[in-house]
Amino acid sequence: MSASLKILNSNHQLSLFSLECQSARYTPFVHPDENSALRVQCAGRERLNVVTCSDEGVEDDLKDVNGLDLEDIDILGQTISVDSFIPIIPRGLFDLSSDDISDPVVGVMLNDILTKRGSLRHGQYYLPKDTGIDINILHSPVFHGKKIVLFSCGQDIIIETLWWNRQDLNLFQAIASMGFFAVTGMNFSLFVGECPLSHALNLKKSLCYCQGLASLGVQTIPHIYALNDHQRKRWQSWLIARSHINLITINTQLQRSSRSDMSEVLKTVSFLLENTKVNILLQGRGNGLPKDLKRKYAKRLHVAASGPLKRASIRKDKTPDEHIEDFKRGLGLNMKTTPFAPDVFAIQLINSSHSQFESQKKPLF
Repeated sequence: MSASLKILNSNHQLSLFSLECQSARYTPFVHPDENSALRVQCAGRERLNVVTCSDEGVEDDLKDVNGLDLEDIDILGQTISVDSFIPIIPRGLFDLSSDDISDPVVGVMLNDILTKRGSLRHGQYYLPKDTGIDINILHSPVFHGKKIVLFSCGQDIIIETLWWNRQDLNLFQAIASMGFFAVTGMNFSLFVGECPLSHALNLKKSLCYCQGLASLGVQTIPHIYALNDHQRKRWQSWLIARSHINLITINTQLQRSSRSDMSEVLKTVSFLLENTKVNILLQGRGNGLPKDLKRKYAKRLHVAASGPLKRASIRKDKTPDEHIEDFKRGLGLNMKTTPFAPDVFAIQLINSSHSQFESQKKPLF
């Protein structure tokens, strides 16, 4: 095994698909040996929304995000303080009084702020073509007086459709006008065994989503996901160079059904806790971390989930707050508010962010 293969997690044997993959020409943003994990043909596929090295329009996709380099994305003015648990409120509870949920910071999912939501039909998700952002949704009673985090996660059809139609939908402007406390990056999928170019492109797209919102003054929480150590080290370098970013999120909802996918999530969480100073907001699942790691980094771990309020909506045997408290006890994390120490550099960035954002705006958004 070559020394460079040590950067990957498994001793994958090259397949015929690996030998045909041309993603190595995008080095250093794609590691030359990442295609050793390739298990799906790059060319001649019928799956939508997965860009590969063999696609005719791949250069247009790369131009759309100004290339694969993460280092040209700077998100300024970031020092975000949240509690150790954020309850995500499902749309069915939007008419509740805000007094029914005592947590000061709550979450809402991207699908739940659409004028027409995505739905499951015949085993596939469908998103109406005429959907858009409902800019008045936060006027619902349950949100009164709350700080609200928008979790920009969901099925691929929702994420990809909103991304590619972002200009027609005035996506960034609509979200910025709603007054969110913070917005997470989009969780563009990284499919195991797919072309490494698609991975690198989706990492960049998620940061571009954050940058587009941040340029309008919105606090954003970068979404980070990785399938191998090369990708984790790219994130490490990016975060270390931006010490004012104190909070990132990792979505675990779609990984829970796969032991291997969750293994990669846990490797990423452990790696970032041990090699950066960021706090991590896990969306969807807070268990599974090694106990010693959880004890050591309790103050840097946060969880957001819709589970307790979905149970409250269905069972109606307890109040929403009681379901939330039961969920918190099950997590075993530090449940007190953990404000972050002020960062002088970040405060300076916040004070000057408007002028800097104006000068850094890019026409591709």
